[in-house]
Amino acid sequence: MVSYRFGPFRLVPDQRRLERDGTAIALTPKAFDLLVTLVQHHAHALSKDEILALVWSGSVVEEGNLAQQVLLLRRALAGAGECVATLPRHGYRFVASVIEEHHDANSPAKSPHSIVWDGREYPLREGITVIGRAEDADLRIPLPSLSRHHARVVVRGLVATLEDLGSRHGSWRGSMRVRDSVALSGGDEIRLGTASLVYCVVMPNDTTRD
Repeated sequence: MVSYRFGPFRLVPDQRRLERDGTAIALTPKAFDLLVTLVQHHAHALSKDEILALVWSGSVVEEGNLAQQVLLLRRALAGAGECVATLPRHGYRFVASVIEEHHDANSPAKSPHSIVWDGREYPLREGITVIGRAEDADLRIPLPSLSRHHARVVVRGLVATLEDLGSRHGSWRGSMRVRDSVALSGGDEIRLGTASLVYCVVMPNDTTRD
């Protein structure tokens, strides 16, 4: 199980619990989901569209609803200073210092999704993983041919998709250039600039990795 600490607060997504100095803090279900999304992606800013897709997946939602949930979060987290920063004409970013804690180090949950690059395997968490050469990229590949934020992989359950982020040299799944969102299958080659990566996934009851 993973929890996150920031200021006097502790967030436990699996238990849907937010605590301040050990005392539970009440949040609406969507405000809680929004907090988890922002904290888990605190390394970079999320656009409003990204947040709506992650928190209200499949629903038609007014931006005003998002703004209302952000306001509720700011009120609940007032004791930790500024936590949720607004990026004008873009979205939001969780800016408080976050400490990630693993409470079962002997058998941590392993993501079924991963990316292999340069002989190393990088697990992909639920949600968005940004790939690029910038220091704040979730998966940093320090090659000149990659844009700072080159592409992203979005994981929802056992489904993963690849999206280009307006990169200079393009993103490719096999021989197909990625212009919108494309679904990934185990063993797919992903080319970002001159970097060659392989997407892997372990399906339930599988004993081998694609």
